[in-house]
Amino acid sequence: MAREVPGVISSSDLECLHRMRVASRRLRAALGLLAEASGLDDARALFKLVRSVTRRLGEARDLDVQILWLKGFIKSCAKNERPGVERLTLRLVQSRAKKQPAITRLLMGLPDGVLFDARTKLESARLEMDMKGLSDGFGDMERATKAIGLQIEYVMRHAAALSSPDASDAHHRLRIEIKRLRYAMEIYRGIYAETEGLDECIGTAKSLQNALGELHDADVWISGIPDLMEREKERTSRYYGTARPFARLAAGYRAIVSDRSAFRARQHGIALELWRSSVARDVWGGLRTLLLAAYRNQER
Repeated sequence: MAREVPGVISSSDLECLHRMRVASRRLRAALGLLAEASGLDDARALFKLVRSVTRRLGEARDLDVQILWLKGFIKSCAKNERPGVERLTLRLVQSRAKKQPAITRLLMGLPDGVLFDARTKLESARLEMDMKGLSDGFGDMERATKAIGLQIEYVMRHAAALSSPDASDAHHRLRIEIKRLRYAMEIYRGIYAETEGLDECIGTAKSLQNALGELHDADVWISGIPDLMEREKERTSRYYGTARPFARLAAGYRAIVSDRSAFRARQHGIALELWRSSVARDVWGGLRTLLLAAYRNQER
């Protein structure tokens, strides 16, 4: 996170913001799982601070992704649809520009050295455990087995929603739970270095997360376009005294909804098939078995 701060403030490379957002989510996941064993006195305060950064960066990243998609979409849309797509692109670029000062203030207002200080404390705590011979991994494995096992239950609980094509909120929740499962497996991966199959489970979770992420992005477009259209109509009315000129823009907005709706239908099928395949291969039941076996072997 600390490494990306200058690039995010300068806004010279969109990937800096993307990398920092991902790093902040991973850090939150780690703090949620390991705060009590981290050696940090202020783990809860750090978690809240990182969460505020994640949220602010998330708003900007969503706009970055939408703008990039629109720039690609305009190359393939019909001539009569382009004015509306161009207008919407302009509005999103303007919205993104308005968010940058708040991001800059947030990052420049971070307590001096808070991220580097936390890293130093974590390294010191690990070294102290090594010196005392306490870092044999057994306690970590017990914690890891419980955390991953519980997260598998959360995923299974929400997975039934995939059978309903229009359950967009439930699909988004499933994506969040799968993402948390993936992060937990990656955080604890080193403990299960000799456990075959864990990398396959991580890969399956990543594929599902990506498919459901594409599904959610489409949902955001479909649900958001009516409001964006209404706001543009209001601007048109204020400028011209009538909303009639908006008619030449409407086709572009409708084209986006049509494209994203068709994409969503395809993407739902992909996500559903990925899930059914994982169940047929007993990926999640096998993961439970692997983790419990590794834990019991170390317990002996």
